[in-house]
Amino acid sequence: MRVARPGAIGAVLQRVVGWRVHLAACLIATLAVTGCSGSRASEASASSSTTVPVAPGVRGDPQPGPFRIGPAPAYAAIATTDTTVYEAPRGNAAITSVFPVKLPWGSPTSFLVRQAYRDAADRTWFEVFLPRRPNGSTGWVRGDQVRPRPMLHQVEVDLSSRTVRLLRDGRTVRSWPVGIGRQATPTPTGSFYVTVKLRPPQISAVYGAWALGISGYSDVLDQFGTGDGQIALHGTTDRGDLGREISSGCIRLDNGAITSLARILPLGSPVTIRK
Repeated sequence: MRVARPGAIGAVLQRVVGWRVHLAACLIATLAVTGCSGSRASEASASSSTTVPVAPGVRGDPQPGPFRIGPAPAYAAIATTDTTVYEAPRGNAAITSVFPVKLPWGSPTSFLVRQAYRDAADRTWFEVFLPRRPNGSTGWVRGDQVRPRPMLHQVEVDLSSRTVRLLRDGRTVRSWPVGIGRQATPTPTGSFYVTVKLRPPQISAVYGAWALGISGYSDVLDQFGTGDGQIALHGTTDRGDLGREISSGCIRLDNGAITSLARILPLGSPVTIRK
């Protein structure tokens, strides 16, 4: 793990062909989030409507189709085994990716659920957002390979006002000022989710108290240092960064704010970034 070098939080997965061969290298880049660091030291750089909640469907219903998982605003799918991603919710569909059940530091691989589907054989499938390029990529995973988990909180980043809001059940709980990407290296917009939570000494202290990697990637940079351009919400010791266009695409909060988010947000928590 290259925790002391600049680089972005890297992708945890690759395509099926050769994924096991280069998985370790990708995860090393994941831990080297420092590519988001700003101009100093190499640039210390879905809302609930995007997901379909899980109310229990009627088991044994012979009619296939989408169903609600439950009453929570959103759901994550937590891997319980190596997880295969399909193009469609059927076993003979093309396989696009395979994800390991756990990351090297022990936390499980997670996905944000877009919708739940039951096929004619009463098998459950989840369409999920994937932590890879291009931003917004989705695929289908089998219900027997993941465990749905309700997400009560979500984060919304407003690039215009340079603020981040923590919401619970759609209502604002807290808000903080943030630093965002510069015009040449803008923070990407879209529906994302938290994929990894790291803090020193797992990650360089240049990222403050915590770095929360999300499933979004820079639209203009293929790499931050040795990483692959993955975006993070992370801390900073310099409050002068807040409210400014200062990073390579990452979102900077003061250390107190990022610590609060790290304690509240589990893996899979939705993160929406808007202009």
